[in-house]
Amino acid sequence: MKYDEIQYLLINTPLTDPTAPYHSISYLVGATSNAGYTNITCLDANIEALNYLARPEQVAGQLQYCEDIRLRLEKKGRLTRGEQLTYRYALAAVGFKPCMVRQAIAILQDAEAFYDYGLYRHAVMIMNRWLDFLSVQGFAGQFHNFAFVPTVVGNLSSIGDLTNPSCLNRLLNPFSPYLNGPFADTILSRAWDLVGLSVNYADQLPFAIAMCKLIRSLRPECIICLGGTEISDDIKYLNDPRQIWTLFPDCDVIVAGEGETALIEILDAIRERKPLPRQRPGILLPDDPVTIMQPAARYENLAALADARYDIWDWKQYWSPEPVVLYSPTRGCYWNKCTFCDYGLNTDSPTSPSRMRPIEATIRELRNITRFARTLYFSVDAISPSYLRKLCHAIQENGIDIRWSAELRLERTFRQGLADELKNAGCVAISFGYESGSQRVLNLINKGVHLDQVPEVLRELARAGIGAQMMGFIGFPTETPEEARATFEFLLEHNDYWTLAGIGDFVLTRGSIVAKRYQDFGIQKIGAYSGDDIIRSLYWIDHDGRVRNPQDMRTTAINKVAASLESFRDNRPFVGGIDTNHSILYFAKYGPCLVPVQQRNDKPTQPIIETVQYRTPLRNVDGVLNRSEVADYYFQQRFQGQTPDFKRLTNWLAEYPPQQDALAEGKEEILEIYPSGHYIALTSQMVEVGNQGSAAYQILKELLLRSKGVL
Repeated sequence: MKYDEIQYLLINTPLTDPTAPYHSISYLVGATSNAGYTNITCLDANIEALNYLARPEQVAGQLQYCEDIRLRLEKKGRLTRGEQLTYRYALAAVGFKPCMVRQAIAILQDAEAFYDYGLYRHAVMIMNRWLDFLSVQGFAGQFHNFAFVPTVVGNLSSIGDLTNPSCLNRLLNPFSPYLNGPFADTILSRAWDLVGLSVNYADQLPFAIAMCKLIRSLRPECIICLGGTEISDDIKYLNDPRQIWTLFPDCDVIVAGEGETALIEILDAIRERKPLPRQRPGILLPDDPVTIMQPAARYENLAALADARYDIWDWKQYWSPEPVVLYSPTRGCYWNKCTFCDYGLNTDSPTSPSRMRPIEATIRELRNITRFARTLYFSVDAISPSYLRKLCHAIQENGIDIRWSAELRLERTFRQGLADELKNAGCVAISFGYESGSQRVLNLINKGVHLDQVPEVLRELARAGIGAQMMGFIGFPTETPEEARATFEFLLEHNDYWTLAGIGDFVLTRGSIVAKRYQDFGIQKIGAYSGDDIIRSLYWIDHDGRVRNPQDMRTTAINKVAASLESFRDNRPFVGGIDTNHSILYFAKYGPCLVPVQQRNDKPTQPIIETVQYRTPLRNVDGVLNRSEVADYYFQQRFQGQTPDFKRLTNWLAEYPPQQDALAEGKEEILEIYPSGHYIALTSQMVEVGNQGSAAYQILKELLLRSKGVL
């Protein structure tokens, strides 16, 4: 066969960020097309699925489904936990019209409306509300920030759940109109020689499993190939790596690690009508158990790679007013010492070795990108200060007009004029792994950061007009409650110099230095959670004999100080999320403030959806089960060393809670449902005062609702 006769399809799988395409396929296509394989089709099934489900005729069906559910449940005298949860999310459909999702998307795509923050937030509320009532067709409440909520969907680290048709079909049921419609049509549209799925996040894994099965049923003769960072993580974290074929029995070949050269070798074999390559770095086959037990990682030579191809996407379909391009001028981490880190197919180091694209090649690629885009996110582990300086100088010397953001390490070099160089080269924001407000903990992490130098770095960035985004975590082994609190207090003390902060919880993974040398970190024992086959996290027993888990440092006092860091209501993938495409665009527009203070509480002048009232025969609807209570159950089980699976969770949800007394008899309850989908039950006094039109009452009510995140 000739090179251009090979027909292959590369797919970005749901569910992930709808604001821009992930960049892995752009790099693959750059390499394969340069090798002569030009007969390629690229499908971003994530954005295509979301846009399809957002069509008015699809939304109309979703709304009708929720109405039918509400009417059925309102006829019951008692509701199980699961029925309560379903009823709560079905209420999000009340007052919603089929055209509203498309109207909200139009705001996110409009070059003027996007920067009207009151209108923007209104559109985001509508999108989140849509996901809420869309989830009723699956596990009620299963979506949040365009990802799955792991606490309400069974165990996505269990092979049993991931291969259980009852669990998988329910999870993906909201997307079935797309999968069985436009997606199936694409698979049938050509006699593909190869179909490849790019799977980079855990939320994409269930879709990849289902898509493989569907592709095999529709095109039994084609080669199915899988790759992406999530697939590599699955191989690394599976108790038995051979079980990857249990997850993907319909897959012919898996690419582990970086995939440009591996994919070319696979296409070469197809073109030459030879068997798929065996015992090649990064290429795994079902009948080769030896290789998968010790997969050889391939680290690409960035100097030899062809330029990435970004012209493969229809950028107008994404939910942003202009393209934001993910670009990687470097790979790996030049520091590569942090004791908590565990990324990629690493074996003896926290992540892959640092490699840098030659500056002249990077400039060439950036110049090509500026033909259709001006905003970029440098998607890297960490860029060394020396390379960054050279790149900034080259950007200016070549007159490349871009706005960009990146994640960098907190380095002393920021005090030596680097901030001005970044700004002059188009930098609008930087994110830092600040990690901890305790120098002792930072030393244990081996971050190479001196806490007393951080304020000066932040001041330099603020002076230069660059937004700072601070990331960290609490719960590192031996950390005290006082040290955990110090992580928040340090940020509060210096809050004039950063814009966004996200402090998560330490997660122990078995490839990290902490897990490999756990006794050096005050740990007696480490263990996997019962029920997990993909060991994404571990519990540990500390030096005092206490079982430790992520989130166990989240006391009431810690939660209170953590809440004081939150300046914005929305998180990923919207404005307010660290390193999101929308946040980068707002930094480029408004500077380090992200959103002008005078805009932050603006209301839309022409809202798409208004507050409505709904009469329900059920009483005490305010108290029906919510997602956070399911999370409480989930973490109770985790603290006991096990992850609740689909069967255990569904059995618990099928029970009638002892305190529940929502009855169909008695006086109706009036619910006030707000644009966000949140609701409150109105007392007769509230209805009476509201009808009187008291301005003071309305102002007080709005302030209260805003403080609760309802508005």
